[in-house]
Amino acid sequence: MKREKLKYIVTDLNGTLVDAMPTYTRVFCDILKERAGLESPEIAKYSVSATGTPWDEQFAFILEKHGQPKSAVPEMVGDFCQRVNGESYKLYPKVEELLKSFKDKGYKIFITSGSATGAMIKRTYEMGIFPYVDFVLGFDIYKKGPKHVEMLAEKEGLSLKDFAKQSIYFGDGPGDMEISKSCGLFTIGVAQTVDGQALKDAGADLVLQKIGEALEIDFEKLVK
Repeated sequence: MKREKLKYIVTDLNGTLVDAMPTYTRVFCDILKERAGLESPEIAKYSVSATGTPWDEQFAFILEKHGQPKSAVPEMVGDFCQRVNGESYKLYPKVEELLKSFKDKGYKIFITSGSATGAMIKRTYEMGIFPYVDFVLGFDIYKKGPKHVEMLAEKEGLSLKDFAKQSIYFGDGPGDMEISKSCGLFTIGVAQTVDGQALKDAGADLVLQKIGEALEIDFEKLVK
């Protein structure tokens, strides 16, 4: 695909901009232990490896694997959201500086996440990065997946193909990479949650060890 002048930054929030995944994994495991009696180091390993996959699918996978009914998933997800939204988080180093640099270049910044939209808006506001964000799209509007990218394209009055030509996607999990690649965006994996090789295997065009490394990249040249 021949790419055009960069205009859009599409990014995941938790695990990419916000250091949240250790807390999310802990809460995921706690809920499965309390509500289903399931406890194993393998559950935490699975959740980390599945980063970027919607939480309802993660809960359903574990329950099905252990022969338990998936009817409990909605209540588990509701409990999960309530608990993680009550926790405290911090930005990864240089995130605010990076977002400011994107805005100074005239890029629009869109956040897509498996978290609820209201919770994401609140989190970005509390962390001081809300002024840099143009649009937030969470699972309560539509389940995180390729449809999120399609909706962002529609918002800009573009076909998915034309939107992809002008966009970069940042994410920290294999699920993020798969979403981005399926939509044709230039895909950057940030290995803050899973190993960089897992991100490459899932389709990343470029892997960074830390999100702050993006400050050193000339994205206009990179995506040509």
